[in-house]
Amino acid sequence: MDAHVHKTKKKVKVRVQTKKAFKIKAMPIIAGIVALLFFGGVVFFAKAVLTIKPAADWQEAKANTEAKIQLPKDDAAHHTPMEWWYYNGHLKTASGKRYSFHYTVFLVSGLSNHTVSHLSLADHQLQKNYTAEKRTAGGSSDAANPNGFEFNQSDWLMSGANGLDHLKANAEPFAFDLKLAASRAPILHGDKGIISMKNAGDSYYYSRSRLDVVGTLNIHNSTEAVTGIAWFDHQWGDLRTTAITWNWFSLMLDDGSDIMIYQFYDNAGNQLMNIGTLTKDSGSVALSDSDIHLSPLENWVSKRSGVTYPVQWQLDLPTQHVSVTTKAVVNDSEQDARLTTYNVYWEGAVNVAGSHTGQGFVEMNKFKH
Repeated sequence: MDAHVHKTKKKVKVRVQTKKAFKIKAMPIIAGIVALLFFGGVVFFAKAVLTIKPAADWQEAKANTEAKIQLPKDDAAHHTPMEWWYYNGHLKTASGKRYSFHYTVFLVSGLSNHTVSHLSLADHQLQKNYTAEKRTAGGSSDAANPNGFEFNQSDWLMSGANGLDHLKANAEPFAFDLKLAASRAPILHGDKGIISMKNAGDSYYYSRSRLDVVGTLNIHNSTEAVTGIAWFDHQWGDLRTTAITWNWFSLMLDDGSDIMIYQFYDNAGNQLMNIGTLTKDSGSVALSDSDIHLSPLENWVSKRSGVTYPVQWQLDLPTQHVSVTTKAVVNDSEQDARLTTYNVYWEGAVNVAGSHTGQGFVEMNKFKH
């Protein structure tokens, strides 16, 4: 699972993931100061605003365990120091080509508000992954809709309310305009929507695991209609993500089951816990640490960052009679977000095989063996 910055002028950078290696220059000392302004981890997970607070307080926004998630009210922004809205999706064109995407907005609130967006599109035919990132001053325009959200960063748009969402992005060499509609009730993870992230704090967390997608995709100056399926996450709370690293899985199986898995590590690489949720039309089952057996099978090493990421995993849920492997569609699905969140992570589509078949997404943040 894992999952899932201030400038008046918009800043966008797009990268084509290729095999070409390049050297990464060390961040100057000033970057450490700027990092206090924003993020210390990824995505689903970014950082805070320039203050005199210590690092442990960058994302202090405690989840109240007595109050549970209320939808659609909690689709809207909560104006906490850290919050994010996340989508991944699988697209098919009218001509049969396949693509996958992820799009995340991080809202950072403090002395001033900042919006950070990360975006990727994978071309399954060419085995290429295109990424982009953007940061702007200011926050959400959700005041017009107390039950929804809208983030409009010039030619990037993320808006939604009660499972009816709209995504637009223009990041050379691709652009898309997608409408999404939920086909399954929201999933409240953990204790009715609150999960413990160990020493990283507590978090409100819910998903809409199956959203039908229709729209258009333009890539390399060619536009086609697309259909597909997407996954939505919304998370906020006491998120001190600099205290942990994680792997995160969202799997949509062909039998109608949906699986979310979070695997947490401390910064020394010691595994802290696994948590998860298995959902069917009949309802959801919370998965505890003892229910989840997850191990890497095959690695890929980034030539840009030098980070090793497992691109194939074995997942066993014995109590649910699930034994599957997940395999990356495009191995080079690293998101180099050092311009906005000062980190790199892996975010990409996977195919599922074994006792069940399907598709999904995996996120790996600073994975360590």
